[in-house]
Amino acid sequence: MRTNEKPFDLRSFLEDLEAADPDGILRIPEPVGIDFDVTAVAMELENRGRAPVILFEKVGDSPFPVVANLFGDRRRYAQALGVEDSDLIETWGGLGDRTIDPVVRETGPILDTVITGDGLDLAALPILNHFAEDGGPYVTNGIVVARDPDTGVRNASYHRLQVMGRTRFGTSLHSRRHLWNYAQRAARRGEAIPVSIVIGHHPLFAFGSGLWKGPMDADEYAVAGGFMGRALELVAGVTVPVEAPAFAEFVIEGHIVPGEEADEGPFAEFTGYASARSTRHVIEVSAILHRKDAIYQDIVPGISDEHTGLLAVPMEARLLKVLRQNYPNVTGVAMPKSGTCRMHVYIAMKDPAPGQAKNAAATALGEDLSLKLAVVVDDDVDIASDRDVMWALCTRMQADADVDILKNCMGAILDPSNHDGLTAKMIIDATKPAGDFPPRHTIPEAAAARARELVAKYST
Repeated sequence: MRTNEKPFDLRSFLEDLEAADPDGILRIPEPVGIDFDVTAVAMELENRGRAPVILFEKVGDSPFPVVANLFGDRRRYAQALGVEDSDLIETWGGLGDRTIDPVVRETGPILDTVITGDGLDLAALPILNHFAEDGGPYVTNGIVVARDPDTGVRNASYHRLQVMGRTRFGTSLHSRRHLWNYAQRAARRGEAIPVSIVIGHHPLFAFGSGLWKGPMDADEYAVAGGFMGRALELVAGVTVPVEAPAFAEFVIEGHIVPGEEADEGPFAEFTGYASARSTRHVIEVSAILHRKDAIYQDIVPGISDEHTGLLAVPMEARLLKVLRQNYPNVTGVAMPKSGTCRMHVYIAMKDPAPGQAKNAAATALGEDLSLKLAVVVDDDVDIASDRDVMWALCTRMQADADVDILKNCMGAILDPSNHDGLTAKMIIDATKPAGDFPPRHTIPEAAAARARELVAKYST
């Protein structure tokens, strides 16, 4: 990094956010408990229609402040990318193909404090109890970085991490994606998987590593560099052969232990339920690294705006890109919170040809196994509004002709209604029937603009 460049890290993003929007960060100076209080405050704000970043200056007995709800508002995703809110999804979809190789430095702020041996104790971190039904305290913002045991390429992915002792996590690799594949291959050979768990970094690091889903041979540190627009700076691991981001707030090093299992869970998942489903993997911790005056970043779990938003935004971008490759008249994709931002998708199309809406919906269902419902509407429908989509279902859809159900498909294992991993998937074509169809009623733009002026002037 050049000396005149500001580092890409969590604290610099928070500084920029507060400078641009002083009300965007809510500081809580009063001490709060490590059990439930952080989640309760975030959910109370959500119930009031508010989504600030929340900075808790004193949590339990920890010396580290806790920041939560950073991803609770999509406007902050756009701010991190430096784009307008309306350009978020299309911009995101174009970034995954750009990579910049990371660089390894001799040292960095993450090495300010290195704890190994008898000094190791996960209780030194403000790892929170979030919901009454959870099995215990969980790291919710842990991006687990590992190397492919055969090729050495680096993968990064989010996984829930339950504290089970001073140096032990239980975790679930329920995504059945790359890290699960690594662990399966290594376990057959009786080998441990070295990991670095990154907690707290600039949002663009999370976007390009933990949230981006690409091919098995993609180095996700390089993808993170592509999102950041500069090389990610790394330092060598202290106890594992996995590099750590130099400007992370915390990094926990350890190994996925082959052949060992733990009763991890339940955990408050995005479905709104406490899920006991788990792959029951175990991570043994060998080092804790952190910056001076480190900030611990938590993600509010459950069906919170933060958790579900992190699921929706990258998948909307992925689906939009895939759909447009086959159907250029797709104008938008939305994964609504009413569908947990994971299991329902709304697709908008401009002048779809007969049958094309159902083809697009089938493509979406095949691209993301978690999806159970795909609704296709015309481009005059606001897919960000459940009310508008439901209006289209009410006035443009007939169930006997416009609904198709696929049985016994592979589904999301965290869906509590699935049958041993199998689920039904539904397609609804809520686009206008061909032929003479009545127009929507509208208000002229001049009148709408005048109305906005009057309301702003006289409303209290």
